[in-house]
Amino acid sequence: MRRSFTRGISVLILFFIVGLSAAFASWDPAAGYPETVRTARETLWKEVTSGGVNSGSVAVMDKGKVVFSEEYGPADRAEGRMVDEKTRFNIGSTSKMFAAVAVLILVDEGKIRLDDPVVKHIPEFRMRDPRYRDITIRMLFNHSSGLPGSTFVFGYSPEGDPHETLLDALRESALKHDPGAMGIYCNDGFTLAEMIVERVSGKKYIDFLKERVFGPLGMDHTGESIGVTGGNVARFYDPDGKKYPLEVVMVLGAGGLSSTAEDLCRFADSFSPGGVHILSPSSLEEIQGPQPTKFASSLKGQALLEAFGWDHRLLPDFMELGYQIVGKSGGTLFYTSYLQLLPSERMAVAVIYSGSGNAGEAAYKIMKAMMRDRGLPVPGEEPVDKPVKAEPMTGYSFPSSGFLTNLSGFFRFHVDRKKGLLDIYPVDGAGNSGAVSPALSLVYNGGLFHNPEKKERYYLVSSDEGTFLALSNVPRYGVDGPVFQLLEIPENPRKMSVEMDGTLWLVRNSPTFSSFTDLLVRRSSAADELPGFFVFDGPKRVVDPDHAEMVSTGFRDQSSLRLFRKDGRTRAKVLQFIYSMEEAAEPLAEGSTLAAIGADGENEWFKTVSGGILSFELIGKSRAVVLPGPETPPLYDSVVDDGEVYVPESSFIFLAGDPGDLIHISTR
Repeated sequence: MRRSFTRGISVLILFFIVGLSAAFASWDPAAGYPETVRTARETLWKEVTSGGVNSGSVAVMDKGKVVFSEEYGPADRAEGRMVDEKTRFNIGSTSKMFAAVAVLILVDEGKIRLDDPVVKHIPEFRMRDPRYRDITIRMLFNHSSGLPGSTFVFGYSPEGDPHETLLDALRESALKHDPGAMGIYCNDGFTLAEMIVERVSGKKYIDFLKERVFGPLGMDHTGESIGVTGGNVARFYDPDGKKYPLEVVMVLGAGGLSSTAEDLCRFADSFSPGGVHILSPSSLEEIQGPQPTKFASSLKGQALLEAFGWDHRLLPDFMELGYQIVGKSGGTLFYTSYLQLLPSERMAVAVIYSGSGNAGEAAYKIMKAMMRDRGLPVPGEEPVDKPVKAEPMTGYSFPSSGFLTNLSGFFRFHVDRKKGLLDIYPVDGAGNSGAVSPALSLVYNGGLFHNPEKKERYYLVSSDEGTFLALSNVPRYGVDGPVFQLLEIPENPRKMSVEMDGTLWLVRNSPTFSSFTDLLVRRSSAADELPGFFVFDGPKRVVDPDHAEMVSTGFRDQSSLRLFRKDGRTRAKVLQFIYSMEEAAEPLAEGSTLAAIGADGENEWFKTVSGGILSFELIGKSRAVVLPGPETPPLYDSVVDDGEVYVPESSFIFLAGDPGDLIHISTR
């Protein structure tokens, strides 16, 4: 009997295995969503094999169910570990939507109101500009607060207190514009929102999210950045195959979370009818409704960022078909993400990359493919237009000549009204001004300025916040936004107390393990044709010999600058960073040099006198970085490099660590 019983069990197991194999063989996501699967696979494999992306993950959700999820590439090459559905990536600014939900949960509980002033909940928040008292919680989410920009760094180790860093920097800062006037992308507003959640709830921000968002939505693979949590995470490799330490992003509200594509889809589904709702109906309406600013009424088309945290709350070509599509992008130095949602149909797409792939374009293509699979109408391709011919400018108020500014620098322009031409030239500095070739040539036709090469259209916008040259109908988003601002020239320009053109500045208070190596050595520039202005971390106008203010008030990430003296030498403070001039770097001679981090913990600097081969021995939690010049990739970084390195003459050596840490430098 035992033999017969055993044989019977074996037969049953055989039938079970055969049946299970048949079931798996018969299940194919391409059967129900063929266009979706084909588009996702082609798009992500192309990105992963192109060299810019190390690995990626995509998830597609329909009616609350993940109908397709797939991963591409290795999570860790040395371990031979491939990305799976539980592998987390840093999601950057897609984290902002979690801050939006956290704040609205508190609104639902009656603990705060969106139109409360921020100072009501963070009383120590102060700015040099008295208008800061008018900033409301709502303005943090539609990016209209007027705050300067981004006061944080990414890194390889948790360092410092990002809340205190921000509050300290803001005490010396002015606003770019009146609170509520313009929607300009601003990371710092979301750090303030994170602080409000902690103050009002009495809990750490991440604990609040775990309890009120991640847990209820079944987001088991979402948390702080991968450099904090570790575990099953996707590593980043540069194009040379160099493996970097796990990335730490400490500003959780602005961009410091990690997640999976499937978890992001679960989060997105909470905004759709039929999803698991953690917000009240009124808050769901708020987070998907318009958040207009005064400046938007000056534009011909829709403005970007007129939403509660989202990059967009609708896409015009989809709205014409009756569909609202919301989306949020995210990017750190090493990771890229995009989340897109069609709420009425309960459809969501999430794409995450290790590397700098275009996750937004991938999500857009996959969403359209899923709509086709569902039998829904889909917008057609953008029509191809004929090149326009220039026509004389009549009745158009654009000045004949002058200067423009944007987020990075200055430009001069010239208008030929008879020929209908607008040429824009870069103003790079006293040694490079008067450029012959324009950076941008536009032709006038039908009330718009056209770029024939890129098929872009521009127009002039005047408002209380200034005069701007706006780009019309930005591709993919169908929105309008400023790209240049008309520069107002003072009658009596002032000068800084030190020369600003061509001056090299060395950071003195960078966190030891910051990954922002492009901020370590900076070069300021000024042009003879623009007295009273210079560029250092954005364009600035001189107010007095030791102070300059931001002039690109319609653009993100701007800052003022203050000069002061320490140890008899000039220092510059820009946002949270303090810089010394080039003279602070000691000459590095051949042989052996023992350097120490001083008692105040400031970064130390050397400059090579001649070319040579260098090696470093680090004692303590120290770091050495070799930079050939300003805003250039390092030749050597002890975080990822070891051994010897050839260093050219006049290269800079950045040293950081705790007070008393020693660095032994050998030069031959």
